Amino acid sequence: MSKSSAEGRQRVIETAASILSTRGLKGVSIREVAKLANAPLGSTYHHFPDGKVQIITEAIEWAGEKAAERLKDCLDKDNRNGLQTFLHQWRERLHRSNFQQGCPIVAAAIEASQDEHEEQIKLAISRIFKRWQSILADHFISHGRTVVLSNSMALTVISCLEGAVILSRGYQTIEPFDAIIDTLSLLVDQGKEDSE
Repeated sequence: MSKSSAEGRQRVIETAASILSTRGLKGVSIREVAKLANAPLGSTYHHFPDGKVQIITEAIEWAGEKAAERLKDCLDKDNRNGLQTFLHQWRERLHRSNFQQGCPIVAAAIEASQDEHEEQIKLAISRIFKRWQSILADHFISHGRTVVLSNSMALTVISCLEGAVILSRGYQTIEPFDAIIDTLSLLVDQGKEDSE
């Protein structure tokens, strides 16, 4: 694959992730993605022979991995306050987009059908959530929490984050996100006390 072809393919993936975050799963069409990515429709079909399902699956994997890298980077740079840094970055993104950009993974999770042809999408969503949970659990374990508590705390953080994104978009205010920023630090500190 030539460099320009690879770049065009990547633009399609990133554009699909962006559409997912603003319009949801049902808002993604191959024609619209190709147009917004400035990619020829024929090339798009060539690069993604499984069509929309493949594009969405790869968009979920790409966006989820980017978020995982940012999370890991925040935790590695600041062992004590990295989670707060990550939450503040998400808050900024949400606020800066005027509550238009949500999480592409959650959008896909909410709208993914039970149809067999969307199984790849559901598996990608599950892999991404497990990756985030693993990063957070490892972080909490490194702070002396038990494995069981660390996994529960990781799920709590992800649930709070995604719920706050949805509520902030619904209410069109950053208040739900500010609530989790204020409250999660208390829960995380409490978890440390409980494990000691």
